[in-house]
Amino acid sequence: MMSIERISGKEVKAMAREGAKKRMSFAFCLDQSNDPLLMIQPGKKPETLRNPMKKDGGGPPMAWGTYVVRSGEMELICESAPQRMVAELKKFLKRANLKINVMFYDDGGNLLDSLKPEKAEGQVTEEDAADISAAGIDAQAIAPLKRRLKRIQPRIGQAPGPLELKLKRALAKSVSLINDGRLQEAETMIVVIERAVARIGKDREDEAASMKRGQREMDQRSLGAQVKRAQSLQANVARAPGKVRDRLGRALHVAARHLKRRDLDSARDAMDRIEKALTALV
Repeated sequence: MMSIERISGKEVKAMAREGAKKRMSFAFCLDQSNDPLLMIQPGKKPETLRNPMKKDGGGPPMAWGTYVVRSGEMELICESAPQRMVAELKKFLKRANLKINVMFYDDGGNLLDSLKPEKAEGQVTEEDAADISAAGIDAQAIAPLKRRLKRIQPRIGQAPGPLELKLKRALAKSVSLINDGRLQEAETMIVVIERAVARIGKDREDEAASMKRGQREMDQRSLGAQVKRAQSLQANVARAPGKVRDRLGRALHVAARHLKRRDLDSARDAMDRIEKALTALV
């Protein structure tokens, strides 16, 4: 690529690919015919683009800054950000039909504007992956699933056409399951997506590594649920009468040891017996 390049509407996707490799500088304005003029170059000195822009017929007001693409999102840091030019740049990028979100920030890190990818009819876009609003469900139980969705979301876009659409639909389904509180079903769906992405070589992990990490996170989520169960039982055991309380307290201590060793099956069995004994007291 040339050190300085003028970007047309058809070349915006190439611009995004460059931003995924390294941080780039950009400058944007309108030319004498009121047509958009956008230039990019590698590096972090966007002000050096002002003269080339003027030579190409551009003039003030002018926006410039740097941009980078990461985690399926283009971030533009506008060191010069006239409101009109930010709006014009947004329109220019929107016409390019980018498949990624675009965020406009000032040089203080404040969000100025954003451009979300539009949904084509019958398709699911990447923004659905962040659309998790599972009210009333433990945030700690959801967090690992949400983190895995965010990790695989940009990789889905690298899958070949029909498979990409299929995986996007599966991702949207997993979000729906999480919002409905059906976390185990969502877990299964996410594992399917992870395996598919690993299998086509679009992930840094191979299939075995992806499965191992998924199992580890699933076990961790299950451990958290069992710890909460033990805490709830502890409160009920404390209200039991004298000798029964001592006996059940010892049993709960055994369950806690199993949890510490991450022996979830033994811990569950021990807590099942404690719950049965507590029920008999009622």
